Amino acid sequence: MPAPRIPRAKTAAKSFRLDEAALVAVEREAVSQNVTPNTLVNQLLKQFAEFDRFARRINTIKLTSSIFRDLLATTNTDGVIGVAKTAGSSIPQAFVAAKSGKADIVSLMDHVRSLATYAHLYEYSESVDSRSFVATLIHDFGLNWSIFLVHYFTAMFEQIGVSPDVEMSDRSVIFTLPQ
Repeated sequence: MPAPRIPRAKTAAKSFRLDEAALVAVEREAVSQNVTPNTLVNQLLKQFAEFDRFARRINTIKLTSSIFRDLLATTNTDGVIGVAKTAGSSIPQAFVAAKSGKADIVSLMDHVRSLATYAHLYEYSESVDSRSFVATLIHDFGLNWSIFLVHYFTAMFEQIGVSPDVEMSDRSVIFTLPQ
């Protein structure tokens, strides 16, 4: 039996006038990524539509992974937990409220996926069975980042009355949510 086909996203034709330097940069980057300029521009616009325009509203900044890793390594565990709990009880709700108008399990899980896809805070995978939903976050930022993620997402889910089971190592966090 053939695998089910995943429907393609609808596309629409639209033309824009682009700054010449931006166009050259897009064309060069498309070659380096082995994609068409159209594909690259679509990816960039999707990132803006799905993440960047909302992230800007909550004053998100971008750091190199080495700076981020070094900052985490110099922070004590109690400080990490405190920041994570405070941030997790407010920032995700603000983000999803700006994006979808409500904080529920669907919009919050979309936020978790977006942080992987667009902010590159971890690699994300999920599995579902009849009893539970499991989200796995893999990263290279050390134990303090795992501790942060556990407390951030636990506080986030608590805001909607959900208490996930959590497993953690220095490179991963696994959340299990009942179905």
